[in-house]
Amino acid sequence: MDPIYHDCTILHVDADGFFAGVEQALNPALRGRPVVTGAERGIIAAASYEAKAAGVRRGLQLHEAKALCPELVVLPSDYEAYSLYSQRLFAILRRFTPNVEEYSIDEAFADLGGCGQALGLPLEAVAARLRETVAGEMGLTVSVGISLTKTLAKLCSKFRKPNGQTILKREHVPLLLGRTPVAKVWGLGPASAAKLQALGVASALDYTRLDESAVRKLLHKPGHETWSELHGRRVFRLELEPKLRYDSMMKGHTFSPPSDDARLVFAEAVRNLTAAFAKLRRHRHVAKEIGLCLRLKDYTGQGAAATLPRLTAHDGDAVPLVRTLFDRLFAPGQLYRSTLVWLGGLVPEHQRQLDLFEDTPARQEPSKLDLAVDRINSRYGQGTVAPAAMLDLRLKAWHPRDEKPERFRTLLKGESARHLAIPRLTLTNPV
Repeated sequence: MDPIYHDCTILHVDADGFFAGVEQALNPALRGRPVVTGAERGIIAAASYEAKAAGVRRGLQLHEAKALCPELVVLPSDYEAYSLYSQRLFAILRRFTPNVEEYSIDEAFADLGGCGQALGLPLEAVAARLRETVAGEMGLTVSVGISLTKTLAKLCSKFRKPNGQTILKREHVPLLLGRTPVAKVWGLGPASAAKLQALGVASALDYTRLDESAVRKLLHKPGHETWSELHGRRVFRLELEPKLRYDSMMKGHTFSPPSDDARLVFAEAVRNLTAAFAKLRRHRHVAKEIGLCLRLKDYTGQGAAATLPRLTAHDGDAVPLVRTLFDRLFAPGQLYRSTLVWLGGLVPEHQRQLDLFEDTPARQEPSKLDLAVDRINSRYGQGTVAPAAMLDLRLKAWHPRDEKPERFRTLLKGESARHLAIPRLTLTNPV
């Protein structure tokens, strides 16, 4: 227990409208305007608070959003820029404490335990300084919650969004829980919330007043853990290490206009295959199974899977299987709009069981090739070096959804083309 902060040390920071906020930080002319991302998908991926105020929500079709807000600014998603801003946000948080869990691209938990004397600030000032630092250095607003447990801290950060902070000490927990609908409690899904509401449990406070044995019987271990967290007892520990084990990985892409050209649709599948295997190698895993899904214009689709000839992270081992799956699934004359490739049966590379009779040089050569390709693509952008089958992507007619993010279209002085896939960051601007 921290001698200054006592048991109120769990902090949750949540970026406000993160993707749209990054776009506004990169281009200050967009500040105060309704901004959404997702132009490449045809549906809203993220919305600024100005857009949300006009009724625009994630998942809406673009034409529906435009009808609600005619002045809407629609941008293609720039996930590389969002990732860099995410890293900067977490780096700022680590100035306050080394104990940080990167929960998602725009959220993090941290433990301030043991940092009270070093920071020399009350909790209210810590939250304010964190918000001010992010705003000053990144041009973004964040909401901060600090409390006894992860569940309570997350409720706090949501309580005064956007650009707010809530510090919840033990004596004030019932006040917040009484104002929180049980359906809004982190860790309680729609089915669990429906069960509780059917019993007359309307608020989080009502939930904490249930008998412990009744909670265990009704919602089992997950529900009981959340119940304990709401009582201020820490159950969910911070995950300070990056995830080391994956069960599956997938990559998908929707393209417009839909196409019945087998060469183009297969090239789209290979694009996803190479991206999935690049991610597999980045996380040092090998795969045992591969699956392919083709989705039609009406969003219906079919999928199939196969076992790879060996545990592998090499694209070349998978392409023949994907070709076989594709020929089985593709129906001539049908219009396709997306493909998805998934990898299953994943094993960390260091745990792969060696085959007594395997040809080691035959495995090493593709690994060297993959390493060289990954290095080039990491420096110059994904797809700089790609399988020849992806040349057929040029068969696709241009569509407004193919528009690249602004940084790919804006040249710096002396440039004739953007060669490096590096987001162009503007000077910081006050929020």
